[in-house]
Amino acid sequence: MQLLIRREFGGNFNTKVTNNQGDEQHELTYPAPDVRISAVFKDLMQGLSHLVYPPHCLVCSTHDTAHPSGSGVCPACRAAIALNRPPFCRKCSRYLGSHIGQIHCKECRNAKPSFDFAWSACLYEDPLKGLIHRFKYSQKTQLRRLFADTMISFIKEYDLDIGQFDAIVPVPLSSTRSRERGYNQAQLLALELAKEFSIPMEENQLRRTLHTAPQSLLDEKQRWTNIKGAFTIRKLKNLRRKNILLVDDLLTTGATASEAARVLKSAGAGTVGVLTLAITAERQ
Repeated sequence: MQLLIRREFGGNFNTKVTNNQGDEQHELTYPAPDVRISAVFKDLMQGLSHLVYPPHCLVCSTHDTAHPSGSGVCPACRAAIALNRPPFCRKCSRYLGSHIGQIHCKECRNAKPSFDFAWSACLYEDPLKGLIHRFKYSQKTQLRRLFADTMISFIKEYDLDIGQFDAIVPVPLSSTRSRERGYNQAQLLALELAKEFSIPMEENQLRRTLHTAPQSLLDEKQRWTNIKGAFTIRKLKNLRRKNILLVDDLLTTGATASEAARVLKSAGAGTVGVLTLAITAERQ
């Protein structure tokens, strides 16, 4: 399947709700309560701290009472975030710049990723680059609202077929990295998207069983080797013939998303798409 736009583009809550209709079963898995409680607790503590220390923009440090939903980013800095615009690579949605005659970017021509297509809402440039770093490594989880809203707006602007997916799956962290960080940023984004589009979030089906070196420290070739064999599937039957939307914060070479998609497809998944907040520029 090509990446298509309708204009040309393309923890764990183990309780499951099962509806029986004759021989047909519809299994829905809902997000983990500890994830929701943790996020609510963080928001409560941040709200209390704002009574004593007025919020300031995480980018320019100005005090601004117009930060929407406590996002921590002022209107001027939100407007400075570079959105992803056509022309897009039909496989990964990477901005093709002046290469209008091309169909795919250099990365997709060389690597041929296993996912069917990827959608990315923004370009990985400042100020977004710094915000993503703080979101992942500095406990600025309130940014999930701004980031999720940006991803939702992208889907709606280009009329992307989000309804084709049976489940949303956040790209998992290894248990070691999850303990170090205290949360999975991809899971926070996936939760917001699942609520917006009423699509079940399958949080625990895809697992990262290998603790690998951080992809950000490796070159392009090393990234593909480093991530190989890092993911496993918990229950094969839960994914058979399901169309899956993988969610993550950033797509660079596409190696992590590709390996996750390969494992999902080997488990019998149907279409595997990817949705990220940001994507890096095409390598020269």
